[in-house]
Amino acid sequence: MSKLTTLVFVTLLTACAEAPQPQTDLDGLKAMRDVVQARLDTRDPAAIATLYAESGSILPPNGDAVKGHAAIEAFWVEFLSSGISIKVTDTNVNAGGDVGYKAGTYTIASAYGELIDEGKYVEVWHYMDGRWQMMYDMFSSNRPLAAPARADEAQVMDE
Repeated sequence: MSKLTTLVFVTLLTACAEAPQPQTDLDGLKAMRDVVQARLDTRDPAAIATLYAESGSILPPNGDAVKGHAAIEAFWVEFLSSGISIKVTDTNVNAGGDVGYKAGTYTIASAYGELIDEGKYVEVWHYMDGRWQMMYDMFSSNRPLAAPARADEAQVMDE
């Protein structure tokens, strides 16, 4: 019985050692920052949407999740319609196997160059079909929310 146990143990060790390990393309994920920025600069919602996996989602602040290429493209059409420009800066990028994440900061400027917003983002990426694709894109402003109307002001407004 001990020879059989040893044989099974050696076979399992050999199988584990020979199992293909997923490759991590950290440099490729880091390079996606330039791709994302270039597509934001071209202001082409369809090109931006192709950065996302078909099952990808944008998780914007104060709104519902935006899922799938068609909805993501529509989101970017509306978001860019005012002529704003967006600058992204990755501050942390990491990957393990076919999953990676990027975190960073963004600024949004009006068509006249005035700073409108600044904040942070987290993106979760998946390497599939030979390229990095964004699965989740979540961002939030650093600016405080507007104070809610007081109850007595809201009542006056309703009258």
